[in-house]
Amino acid sequence: MTDRSADTALLDAARTLDAADPLAAHLDAFVEAPGVTAYLDGNSLGRPLRDVPEKLAAFVREDWGTRLIRSWDEQWMALPMELGDRIGAITLGAGPGQTVVSDSTSVLLYKLMRGALRQAQGPRGATQGPRGTAQGSAGRTELVIEEGNFPTDRFLAEGVAAEMGATLRWITPDPVHGVTVDDVAAVVSERTALVSLSHVDYRSGALADMPAITAVVHDAGALMLWDLCHSAGVVPMQLDDWGVDMAVGCTYKYLNGGPGSPAFAYLRHDLQGLLRQPIQGWWSAADIFAMGPEYVPADGIRQLLSGTPPVTSMLAMQGMIDLIEQSGIDGVRAKSE
Repeated sequence: MTDRSADTALLDAARTLDAADPLAAHLDAFVEAPGVTAYLDGNSLGRPLRDVPEKLAAFVREDWGTRLIRSWDEQWMALPMELGDRIGAITLGAGPGQTVVSDSTSVLLYKLMRGALRQAQGPRGATQGPRGTAQGSAGRTELVIEEGNFPTDRFLAEGVAAEMGATLRWITPDPVHGVTVDDVAAVVSERTALVSLSHVDYRSGALADMPAITAVVHDAGALMLWDLCHSAGVVPMQLDDWGVDMAVGCTYKYLNGGPGSPAFAYLRHDLQGLLRQPIQGWWSAADIFAMGPEYVPADGIRQLLSGTPPVTSMLAMQGMIDLIEQSGIDGVRAKSE
């Protein structure tokens, strides 16, 4: 077979695969980029959907322009929780009331890291942690993270450890295959307060064994925090069934929320109220409009909020969440494989 005939055969095979692709019908949902025939940087910024410009214009013209502050009562007040529930149900395997959209990835990681260390080290005595393990012991002073994690995660871990007087324990994983169960088992102990890892290695694409690693961390009596920035929207997961404690992910990659769109945080039901986040803004208060003299945190997942949510930045991702729901996250993963 000549090179030309081989190329023709490959092209014919590719066209056959395209014709049989169950997701091909969704291609027209995205804005065309002149001169771009293949976009391989969705892990940095997802492409916008065609209907985003009109949705943004309608928002300015109607929800904001006409309804003004009435839109807070009509729809915006509940948006961080409602959108969080949709992300949880469609992409995370999470039941309602455990996911909220707010802030940036860095801010939400800080809230959960610091809250988890405070819970583990706090003076209030032992409380029941994952799988009935005792937490709140002053002996739990270590935060475990891997050396190759995304810079934000590592920088935050260093800062939080310094603030809380904790010790960092570093995992050195294989640079291609990523963090393994054995890597984690080798460093966790009765001193471990929190383990923070990324589900997908941003350098190699290695996929961590989330349920098995979470189980190892729980067996050591510690809490587990997962960074889902490179897996939310493309990798099926079951946070509830796998016993995950906490997770954070962004929305501008595979959820196509646009540059700087807000992140989301997942906090398991039974940890809400136990783990107290450190940025006590008015939106996480039990009565937002009481304007009272002291801070009383809200019940439920709203306690992870701080300031006024970025409503405008929550618009673009909603169409992509609809699209993932139509396609099925399993279908998206099958296509990627």
